[in-house]
Amino acid sequence: MKAEEVVARYFGGIKAKDIDALSALYMDDATFVLPNGKSFSGRAAILEMHRGVFAASTPIPTPLAIVVGASSVAVEIEARLPDGTVRRTANFFHLSDDGRIRRLSIYMQGG
Repeated sequence: MKAEEVVARYFGGIKAKDIDALSALYMDDATFVLPNGKSFSGRAAILEMHRGVFAASTPIPTPLAIVVGASSVAVEIEARLPDGTVRRTANFFHLSDDGRIRRLSIYMQGG
């Protein structure tokens, strides 16, 4: 699977709140790291985190820019919160040889 396709499927799964679609993208031993440093190891833990986010009805992230590397993808994200403020993050997808997510790290952007 091409890197751009992984990113498109990831954000499509997030928008649709489709756990099965997300599950297909993660390696069994994947890692997911939040901006506060909290990390989730293994597909089951990551999917449980996604379920919690979906239940909280947080805003859907909108990709603004995508930069593709040899085995990773950086995506600039914008999310408008219910109070009208905007949160920006940079999401770094590290992919396996077969194009699944090995590690996803999310970093807050200033401003």
